[in-house]
Amino acid sequence: MSFSVGDAIEHLLVDEAGRIWVGHFDENPIGILRWSATGRPTWMSDDARIPGLFDCYALNVSGTAACACPYTDFPLVEIRTDRRRRPVRVRENHVRGARAMAVHGDRVAFYGGYGEEQDRLVHAELGEASVEQTDAGLLTLPDGSCPGRRRVVGRGSRIHVQADPFTEWGVLDLSS
Repeated sequence: MSFSVGDAIEHLLVDEAGRIWVGHFDENPIGILRWSATGRPTWMSDDARIPGLFDCYALNVSGTAACACPYTDFPLVEIRTDRRRRPVRVRENHVRGARAMAVHGDRVAFYGGYGEEQDRLVHAELGEASVEQTDAGLLTLPDGSCPGRRRVVGRGSRIHVQADPFTEWGVLDLSS
């Protein structure tokens, strides 16, 4: 079986129930969607009232929930469609441009940013209505250098980083 999940795909992750979460880029009005394994849309960000959702910069899927940081306002958006009351929770966030995030309990780590902050690592805590930064630094490789050109994926409490020449993965685990 095959089906289309659209174009301008920045993130594509599968949750533990086999549903496919897709985050779009390039000011794609589709935003964030969840699909069944058979190609039926099961959740769309259209009616979720997510401020400034033009580009899904970071997407993290863990269990059956997802978290995202969409451009332009970069709020931390928690999506738990199994929760009847308030399935989408939006927290104000001042970390701009992160390309991946890890979430563990009430802690979050953001990786990436604009320009010289492309290797920035920000630790924060989740408050009721906002994300509060607690620490910031640079993510470095075991040899002390910054990853530079890389691929990144956030899954649960982990950020996976694969630096050029893309032969090895490094993992930052927020739960350890």
